[in-house]
Amino acid sequence: MSIDKTTLRKQMKINKAALTTEEKIAESRAVERHIEALPCFATATHILLYHSLPDELPTHEIIDKWHSMGKTIYLPVVVGDDLVVRRYTPEAMQQGEFNIWEPTGTEVDTDILELIVVPGVAFDSNGNRLGRGKGYYDRLLSRTQATCIGVCYKCQIAEQIPTEAHDRTMHYIVTSEGVIKGI
Repeated sequence: MSIDKTTLRKQMKINKAALTTEEKIAESRAVERHIEALPCFATATHILLYHSLPDELPTHEIIDKWHSMGKTIYLPVVVGDDLVVRRYTPEAMQQGEFNIWEPTGTEVDTDILELIVVPGVAFDSNGNRLGRGKGYYDRLLSRTQATCIGVCYKCQIAEQIPTEAHDRTMHYIVTSEGVIKGI
């Protein structure tokens, strides 16, 4: 039986709300370790991450760690109906759209990106992603050839994600339990 996107979003909200702060931190650290073990991480210099919202897998420490490792980190910035990419500099951040912390620098071309870590409401083992419904990431990902890694709590893995033609598939899905190959 197939599930619609609205129902799936509601179920994932319930699943995430049941997680303790300790579980969220532990899962984030495990996801970080799994990504760092991927060959595509070892070779990537230019990585797009996201500055997590309270209900997303935490990334604040990951951003700082990878930045201090010498990786060039970029974050998405909401501009109108799209995401643009700006280089992360710890001292040049401001609160932007949806109260998300964003870099204040100039926009960079997505062609520079080698690896993109993507949040989602839910993912499946085929690499399909369910977002919040505005299509921000789908539009961004359609402009790049970078390797895409969807990250989430293990409770956000669904049996099947309903997809549409514009939905972008992840190369990998990573949870605290390990790496799920997408495409």
